[in-house]
Order: sequence, then structure tokens, then C-alpha cells
Amino acid sequence: MSQFDELINPKVPGAPKSTKKDLPNPPGFAYEAKGTNNSKSKKSTVSSTVNEEERLEELKEKKAWEVAIGPAKSIPMNAIMSYMTGNSLQIIPVTMTLMLLWNPLKAIFNETNPNFINLTTKKNGTTILLAKAVFILFQILNMSIGIYKLYKMGLIPHTEADWIAWKEIKDIKERLSS
Repeated sequence: MSQFDELINPKVPGAPKSTKKDLPNPPGFAYEAKGTNNSKSKKSTVSSTVNEEERLEELKEKKAWEVAIGPAKSIPMNAIMSYMTGNSLQIIPVTMTLMLLWNPLKAIFNETNPNFINLTTKKNGTTILLAKAVFILFQILNMSIGIYKLYKMGLIPHTEADWIAWKEIKDIKERLSS
């Protein structure tokens, strides 16, 4: 058992003696020697915990904005894919258009609160609310690509002839000469 004493109870050397007294500790380093209960070490641990809370608060806000801007990264890809599939009424363009409508709706109603619930603290309530609004805005922009595609496919009624039964659809005749 004596051969494993060093592994079970390792000996930790004391604080290194610095030749320069004005040299500060690196950021994030807090050395507290065992048996010292002076007020200076207590103040430094309190200030380090406050610093740690501020940094955690800042990290949570950054993460909230990352989550909020995440749907914006898919807007260019969705626009290019929508262009590439064409405007014909075939299975691939229709399926892609339905996915462009369904996925943002699903994300707005099912993923908004769960994505931001772990990032909410007492201080950043308004920031989280603004990040949620940006998240929803980018999801609506993704959905607008699908709505535009439905319009270009002719599936959204937008003329009088689409709504009124007695109105004739305007027949456009192409002519090579007048």
C-alpha cells in the first residue's frame, strides 16, 4: 500500500516564488494556498466568481445570437435550390416547396423555446427575447422563399380569373410580326 500513497495523496508544491513581485497572475488563474484565510484571498475569490458570472452571461448572449442567426445561413442555399429545381409541377419541385414551408413552421413552433431555454438568465431576458424574434424572422424569410416558389409555379391564385368563375383567363398570343 505504501507504494501507491503518492497516487492516492499527491503532494502539491506551494505557490512558486516569483522574483518580480509586480507580475500579475494570468487571466483565469486563482491560487489559494491551504490554510490561508486572509481577507485578500476571500475578496479575490468573490471577484473571480463575479467575473466568472459575467463571462458566463456574455457567453450565453453570444450563443443566443448564434442560435438566432443560424436559420439565416440556410437562406442562400434554399434560394439556389429553389431556382435549380425549376417551376414545373413535378414531384421534386413540389416536395422541396412543401419542405420550404413546413420546416420553418416546425422550427418556429417546436424549436424556438427549447433552443433558448438554457440560455436564459435573470439579466438577459430582453436579449433572449430579441434573439427569439430574429430567429422567427429568419424562419419566415426561409418560408417566403417557398411562398415565392408556389407563386412562380402558378399554385397561388393571384388574378381575378382565379377567383371569379365568369371571368375568362386572358389568352396571350405570341406573334412574330405585327
